[in-house]
Amino acid sequence: MDGRISMYVLLVCVWCSLDAGGFLMVVSAQPTVYAEILTPEADRKEGGQVEMRCTATNLEPNHIVEWRTEDPIETLRWGGATVFNNNGRFIFDTSVDKATQTVVQDFTITNVQRSDTDEYVCIVNDPLSIGGGLVVATSNVTLSVLYFPSASFPMCSPAGPITVDAGTELDMRCSSESSHGTVTMTINPTIQTSRYTNWTSVINDDSDTVLRTLDLTVDDADNGVAFDCFIPSMYFGGMARACHIGPITVRNTLTIPMTEPTTSSTSTSSTAGSTRPSTGNPTPSTGNEVTSTSTTVSSPSSSDAAPSSTPWIVAFIVVLVLAVTFFVTIIILILRDVRQKRLIKILRSEKEPRDTQPDHYMELQPTEDKNRIYMEPTTTEETIPTQDTYYQPAEVENGSPEYDYARPEGSTNTSYEAVRVPKSSAEKQYQNINK
Repeated sequence: MDGRISMYVLLVCVWCSLDAGGFLMVVSAQPTVYAEILTPEADRKEGGQVEMRCTATNLEPNHIVEWRTEDPIETLRWGGATVFNNNGRFIFDTSVDKATQTVVQDFTITNVQRSDTDEYVCIVNDPLSIGGGLVVATSNVTLSVLYFPSASFPMCSPAGPITVDAGTELDMRCSSESSHGTVTMTINPTIQTSRYTNWTSVINDDSDTVLRTLDLTVDDADNGVAFDCFIPSMYFGGMARACHIGPITVRNTLTIPMTEPTTSSTSTSSTAGSTRPSTGNPTPSTGNEVTSTSTTVSSPSSSDAAPSSTPWIVAFIVVLVLAVTFFVTIIILILRDVRQKRLIKILRSEKEPRDTQPDHYMELQPTEDKNRIYMEPTTTEETIPTQDTYYQPAEVENGSPEYDYARPEGSTNTSYEAVRVPKSSAEKQYQNINK
């Protein structure tokens, strides 16, 4: 028994020595922190209320939970003390669970304003003896307050009616606050037009603005056209605003008197001394002026402006000249080709031989003997070759017709083929065909 007591005493002394020397350490879990916004995004509106929560666990007794903003950096809550409540709109509620070493801090913003849009950070600090604290854990959330643009939006430029010359380039714009995506912007013409307009959108998240632009070169088709710029919102039901660009008046009209020539000249002279752009107000009538009825037709707005149809006339003349030149060139090429073919044909015909061909129906000249043997005819022209002689087949005495042809005696023409010898000497090679 005494030995056991002595051992226990020894163990206690060793434990105390280790603890006094700082060799004993208590191992615990690292602190964690999680921040969140409890209010749904669609309800984070201007004038409403937003609730946030920060939950920190595994805290040491000396750890302190802090709420602060990021831009600018400003402490709102330090432990259980509120540092900045923004005129009573910031409300904090802190609960501590020592058993689980957990701290929960609820942060509520009432009467939410646009300026409350910021990044909020929940921090676990380990206080320092010199002041402040060492950051142990951190978590942040971003609050974007939804709001409908102020009464000055949307802004149209140029706003209202516009009067310009044909060919003028209009720089049209519609701008508004985007309210963190709360509103959408649509631009539509007030009357149906065949012209296609492509508006360019520019969204700037830093300034929270949206801008739509269109560079339009005005022509006659734009006369009377206007554009409406709408900014509706799915978060603020029933709220929508609009601004207007136009209607556009194209100054391409000229007043032509419709009365008789005698009165129109008088009317012109009566107003020659006071020529000025029309302001839409009627000119006071005097007793000496001649009243005339006028009509509006397409023409330039000033004396030095060219008619709008002039470019089309010039283009038509250029196309016509090019077409005529093209067809004349084609005709010249065709005629040259036909002439060349005729020349080739003439040259070929001149190279053909001019030898005279014998006449197959030329009468043969009889010989002086009684059998009237036919001889080869001759010609006086050296260019005509010797004509071949065709011989009549002779019928032999035995009644057997022979159709062989023999060369006459004394003929030196070697182009004839030799014939076979008659079957008997009594046969005659030639027979007078006239008998």
